[in-house]
Amino acid sequence: MTITFTPIELPFKVGAVVYVNQEHGQRRQDEKGPTYPYFEAQIERIFFDGRLEEMSVIDQPVDVYELKVATAVYELKPIGQYEDLVKMPLKLKLPVKEPKLFGSEQELKDYLKSLEHIEQHVIPFKPDPEGELS
Repeated sequence: MTITFTPIELPFKVGAVVYVNQEHGQRRQDEKGPTYPYFEAQIERIFFDGRLEEMSVIDQPVDVYELKVATAVYELKPIGQYEDLVKMPLKLKLPVKEPKLFGSEQELKDYLKSLEHIEQHVIPFKPDPEGELS
């Protein structure tokens, strides 16, 4: 039997400094502080398909099996003004359809602003229950 691998593109590699589009407020050593809507972190490790139900299993007598990675878990160490936050894992389904990691704070803010625009100008369209458009 031959095992083949499907190449995947990850948005960042170990050691990269990123801005994370996820709320975080859990502190080390019982320190208190605000919950941030996003934070800056360095990627320490990347895990693939870490849970049993996402592992590849061969259950048919095949000659060639294509191994696919469906999930990446980034271990993130908050840095800069966020360094008192605990490390956290961030799970991404592959391929990435909705970005959670950004190369700069400005890229993250631009992305969030584009989401606000979509929510305000595209999503509000709803048909009137009486059949007229609003």
